[in-house]
Amino acid sequence: MKEPYTAITSYSENWFCNHVQGQLAHNTENGYRNLIFNHIMPHFKSTALIELTEKKIQNFYKKLSDQGLSARSVWCVHLLLRRILDEACRDGLLTENPAAGINVPHEETQPAIQLRSGQIRRYLEAAKGLDVYPILYVGLTSGLRQGELISLPWAAFDMSVKRLRLQKRWINLSDSAAQVLTEEHRRHPQSPHMFLDSKTNQPYTPHRLYYLHRRILKQAHLPTISFRDLQTSAKEMRL
Repeated sequence: MKEPYTAITSYSENWFCNHVQGQLAHNTENGYRNLIFNHIMPHFKSTALIELTEKKIQNFYKKLSDQGLSARSVWCVHLLLRRILDEACRDGLLTENPAAGINVPHEETQPAIQLRSGQIRRYLEAAKGLDVYPILYVGLTSGLRQGELISLPWAAFDMSVKRLRLQKRWINLSDSAAQVLTEEHRRHPQSPHMFLDSKTNQPYTPHRLYYLHRRILKQAHLPTISFRDLQTSAKEMRL
């Protein structure tokens, strides 16, 4: 049984040895080794898992940026740390992942791209073709971050008042978004998770949802735009 005050550094090192070392491609293993041993472990040192907060993680990312690490590299650190902390949750060392609700830009800051209503509708049509429409439509109409969307349970959906109940706030849903969720629930009523990847029948991972978003943009012949900026474009439209 693991100690309740396991340090982030020792847990990350053990995670690397048990889940990465000798099991992945050479370049992938080296990339994970660099992120864990050169960034995550030196920063957190003896910090215990249960002492980790969202604010501490955000400060960590800011420090990496201030040291000159690119936006994409900070994003990669974030994805890996979130994955490690997910494992800590499964091991019973954390009740919730403090990195789950953090949104980290994966590209250098550029002027936001604004899409027209016809372009957004093309995006959603392409999403239907890839069977990823429900999570993306609810995301565009609710403003929820991708990390929040991925982790939503059905228990958060109050169908009677068309609202989502998050940990600290309520999200009002449009009639169409509530209908999308109602129909989605009929597809997998036994699952506690709101959105399932049709390829794995498991909740989406950040990597998978990012890949699908980029693929949809390509299929719909749209410019490269982050999901967050896409939400900004959709905000004033009735989808």
